[in-house]
Amino acid sequence: MRRLLFGVAAFLAASLALAQSPGDKLPSVIMAPVGTVQLRAGSSTTLPLDFRIGAEYHINSNKPRADYLIPTVLKLNPTDPVAVAEVKYPEGQDMTFAFSPNEKLSVYSGDFTINAVLKAPPNAAAGSYPVKGELRFQACDRSACYPPRSIPVQFELTIKK
Repeated sequence: MRRLLFGVAAFLAASLALAQSPGDKLPSVIMAPVGTVQLRAGSSTTLPLDFRIGAEYHINSNKPRADYLIPTVLKLNPTDPVAVAEVKYPEGQDMTFAFSPNEKLSVYSGDFTINAVLKAPPNAAAGSYPVKGELRFQACDRSACYPPRSIPVQFELTIKK
């Protein structure tokens, strides 16, 4: 089911990209829909957040190899009492490109997953809590980099007693 939803989201993103004029080419990064997220009060859960980068692009990893490169960063702002305990990024792929042929860059391309560890205190009230945030990244193609962008990240988390 997740793949079907991801495929539909990718199709919609591709349709929007094709509707733009050739000079307005924008790198696409989309997030797969998040299913039901449940958490027991007093515990934590690891939530995989799946992203897809357009075929012609790559984005810097969370730990790029040079200080001047902009890292990919996931920021989540959960509603109290939900808290983010940790964000776990995948390792980047080492690749070289025409704009920096002597330097290997740590990048993400295609599909990648960031794991967010969410927790709730033992006294958390049962209910549904929105979690909003953003994924900030700098996308590049084989010859140039584009200005940094952010896409929204949002889902609901249900706390059970």
